[in-house]
Amino acid sequence: MKPYLWMTDFTPQTEWIDGKGALLWLAFFFSEIGAGVYMVSLFLGLWAGCLSGWLGCAILGGGFHMAYLGRPARAWRSILRPGSSELSRGIILMGLFLGLGVFQMAPGLVSGLPWEGNTLFFKIVLSILAFFVITHGFMTLSFMRAVPFWNSGIMPVLCLASGLWVGGQFTAAMAMGTGNFPLVATLEPVARWFLFAYMLLTLFYFWNAAHGFMASKRSVEVLLKGDLAPLFYVGIVGFALIIPLIITLYFCANPVDSARGLLWLRVFCALVGDLVLRYCILKAARYMPLIHSNLLTGAHSL
Repeated sequence: MKPYLWMTDFTPQTEWIDGKGALLWLAFFFSEIGAGVYMVSLFLGLWAGCLSGWLGCAILGGGFHMAYLGRPARAWRSILRPGSSELSRGIILMGLFLGLGVFQMAPGLVSGLPWEGNTLFFKIVLSILAFFVITHGFMTLSFMRAVPFWNSGIMPVLCLASGLWVGGQFTAAMAMGTGNFPLVATLEPVARWFLFAYMLLTLFYFWNAAHGFMASKRSVEVLLKGDLAPLFYVGIVGFALIIPLIITLYFCANPVDSARGLLWLRVFCALVGDLVLRYCILKAARYMPLIHSNLLTGAHSL
């Protein structure tokens, strides 16, 4: 970035993606996908999936969050302001989700406990908490008016679709790894709807951004024609959308165990594609300029 263009042109957002900010990108991904794995596995009664999702949230998501905060010994203070801090609310929701998750999973992992984990109460409460964990990161971004590319009500809904689609694919991978193909076949019709919702919301998000404020349009230009174009076309268009769609359409007409390699390929594309999608959303974001002198003369920076 050229220093003299600060706030006189569409200035790139760097705090949440460059350098140490990349930890926040990874923290959002693992927390939200982990909660998605937990939610899908909860309704399938797959205890190993619940445990994997819980560990993804606690160790990977929580670990990257703490590393981003810089001083874990002092980070606990951020929980004390839930009325004014989105970070504080997120920590509380994550803590409730992880804490109740332990109680919900315990009967499936340890015999002889006086309560059951597979009850409607646990399913409802933990589904609500998982919903907020999945959507919290993008919901926080959607309130940032200084970055019009993020300031969209579609963001939390897209994040929910992402968590369920990728979480469902990771759960299917666990079922395939243990040879439980009846469970994979059961999950496949639901996975199709997760994918279609994910694709629709992704395309609608970028379409809406391309028809929004000038800074939002510039962010889309960076993805379509700027430095991020290779990542956009290969990672998002290819891995996140087209390849999973082709594989899913194949399994609409064929049994899911007819080409197991395609199932593994779809899982890989779902994980990599969604990771790239989140990176591009953070990296392409541009601040709205306060002074328009450079814009009036036609100067701009991608």
